[in-house]
Amino acid sequence: MDSDYGVPRELSDLQKKRTLYQPEIPPCLEGTTVRVEFGGGTTAADPAGAHVISQAFPHTYGQPLAHFLRTTSKVPNAQIITERPSIRVGVVFSGRQSPGGHNVIWGLYNALKVHNTNSVLLGFVGGTEGLFAQKILKITDEVLSSYKNQGGYDLLGRTVDQIRTIEQVNAAKAACEALKLDGLVIIGGVTSNTDAAQLAETFAESKCPTKVVGVPVTLNGDLRNQFVEANVGFDTICKVNSQLISNVCTDALSAEKYYYFIRLMGRKASHVALECALQSHPNMVIFGEEVTASKLTLFDITKQISNAVQARAEQEKYHGVVLIPEGLVESIPELYALLQEIHGLHGQGISAEKISTHLSPWASALFQFLPPFIRKQLLLHPESDDSAQLSQIETEKLLAHLVENEMKKRTKEGTYKGKKFNAICHFFGYQARGSLPSKFDCDYAYVLGHICYHILAAGLNGYMATVTNLKSPVNKWKCGAAPTTAMMTVKRWSRGPGISPIGKPAVHPASVDLKGKAYEYAF
Repeated sequence: MDSDYGVPRELSDLQKKRTLYQPEIPPCLEGTTVRVEFGGGTTAADPAGAHVISQAFPHTYGQPLAHFLRTTSKVPNAQIITERPSIRVGVVFSGRQSPGGHNVIWGLYNALKVHNTNSVLLGFVGGTEGLFAQKILKITDEVLSSYKNQGGYDLLGRTVDQIRTIEQVNAAKAACEALKLDGLVIIGGVTSNTDAAQLAETFAESKCPTKVVGVPVTLNGDLRNQFVEANVGFDTICKVNSQLISNVCTDALSAEKYYYFIRLMGRKASHVALECALQSHPNMVIFGEEVTASKLTLFDITKQISNAVQARAEQEKYHGVVLIPEGLVESIPELYALLQEIHGLHGQGISAEKISTHLSPWASALFQFLPPFIRKQLLLHPESDDSAQLSQIETEKLLAHLVENEMKKRTKEGTYKGKKFNAICHFFGYQARGSLPSKFDCDYAYVLGHICYHILAAGLNGYMATVTNLKSPVNKWKCGAAPTTAMMTVKRWSRGPGISPIGKPAVHPASVDLKGKAYEYAF
């Protein structure tokens, strides 16, 4: 299990067969000529924040959309790039591992070699920390041989998922200049691509020749907007999790005496929970977006689940499956407020052991109400993006505990006359994110890797690789690039009427649309 980056790894028979699959690419990426059509200049996703974003990104805001064309396309204003100089490109994993990430590197490597065999691809070992320390691995056919169509990020590894501080940005710039990189490809989700956009702006301002390109790879499925239809890894994660959930559903039907509370990895948005619900049909799903919209408290959610348990008991059913997104804890208003207060105390340098004594009266009362295991988890230091360590907070156990207490209370009061409530808890996430990627994710990631080369060949900086028409076969996919600044919004803090919006521009995670077709279909 030790990490030997770049060393061909031993594969099972199944993994060996998986490496033999050759992903397809659409016609617009074939050949050795890059044809690109530029659209009009872009604006911010939220017009209200356009001024703030344009001021923060004066060199990369307002850039045009780019569409890559097939050789036979007759577009009069298309730019045709026939020169194929050798270039040096760096690539880094940033963010939680997501099935298909390796194929982005494979696609990028193949595109580089097709256009010029002298081009060089350097992988940064150990994620962003490897970038800062200039720890590199030269990507070759031999290096890639046992990582094609494989899960995980173990080809290069990953560490701290941020390029944010002045020191970090300067270290990244120094690495790109020292290694004479023409391009830097950052593979990750919303936070990583926000950092990529800031890096691109800094490079443009300082006249650093390295062009920065982002790739939408995240198991959370929350990097969605008018330009990005899907994220690499989401398809695989949902299929693997849904199989596990379906297995649990079958077990529940077999024993008929357990309620399974299953928390699903996916950060604050509930996309993974929604897709898994559509595929596996559990008895109940708690969506964070519903909780936020209806301002449901912990008591409300406990009552909802308890009522469902009681209703099923009246039908002689004492089993069921409940899905919970890992971000639910940040959607429950009183728990979110408690977390904000705890994180504020962390920021003041107060140790976790002493935080409980510095809480406000209401927060202290809520904190003491919670079971000890949840108190300990809420006190964990926040992530690099200032959010809670959601994967470490066992919300499913908290809800199971509260529902059990509620059912005992109802039994004592005589309002519940059914059998004893029994809960079993699971957290699904780590089991799926290292799994073999689905065919879709293999193809999608490989194509995005090819697009990264096209973006660099066109001399673009601060763009994200995009593919649309993904519901169609690969030969009908439309490939392009969109400025990352066009995907940004500004989170606003209300400081009083008439006050201008304040906050930092960022690519923010997209929530589940409670009026969307997927959500409506689930119900």
